[in-house]
Amino acid sequence: MVDTHCHLIDPQFMKDLDGVLQRAQEAGVSKIINAGYDTETSGQAILMARKHPWLLPAVGIHPNEAADQSIKEMNKIGEMLENDEIVAVGETGLDYYRDFSPREAQKELFRLHIALAKGRSLPVLIHTRNSLEDAIAILQDEDCHHGVFHCYSGSYEQAKKVIDMGFYISFAGVLTFSRRVRDMIKQLPLDRLLLETDAPFLSPAGHRGKRNEPSFIIETLHVAANVLNMLPERLEEILDKNSRLLFAFEK
Repeated sequence: MVDTHCHLIDPQFMKDLDGVLQRAQEAGVSKIINAGYDTETSGQAILMARKHPWLLPAVGIHPNEAADQSIKEMNKIGEMLENDEIVAVGETGLDYYRDFSPREAQKELFRLHIALAKGRSLPVLIHTRNSLEDAIAILQDEDCHHGVFHCYSGSYEQAKKVIDMGFYISFAGVLTFSRRVRDMIKQLPLDRLLLETDAPFLSPAGHRGKRNEPSFIIETLHVAANVLNMLPERLEEILDKNSRLLFAFEK
């Protein structure tokens, strides 16, 4: 099983990372996309991959970071992309829910990430919150069609639109307690679906109120399989194939 979006570089994992990784492997997690959210954590994701090659790094700056300052630091992200082990650019995108950064600066920062991803033929890890239509418009304007809308929270109609553009859609633990999300996943093509934890955030139903971790993705897998009336093993095969195609890694 592949956890396609996780933040193992988060301070919440500092004290017991080895135990978290052991539990993940015991649960059957074979790969984790370990996403940075600023220049420091992006660099840490690269270093972590050198110690644990099954933790695949993604580098980028989250839109909740001070976008005006982050724009000045994008050269550092560009330099990091010289490392062959990096499998994606992000987490990047737009966040209008918290509005920590001016929207125009967020848009510029997002475009800079897209340009780097296209230059390296890498997928983009896309974060959207109350901003999906603006993100779609920017991706269309930049002629970008390679990446994943992580922790998807939009409508079914918007999901169809981004899938038609060539993107994947990833669901986190919210699927386990949201009827709306479960109803939506039944209508989407299996070859465009991914699962993630977004750990340490968004724990699935059986662990709500606790720190999320990669091993918990198995609960989300089983709920998704039940909703889709599939064997979990068969759904896992499909999702892992989707992950390999998007992030271009070997089994």
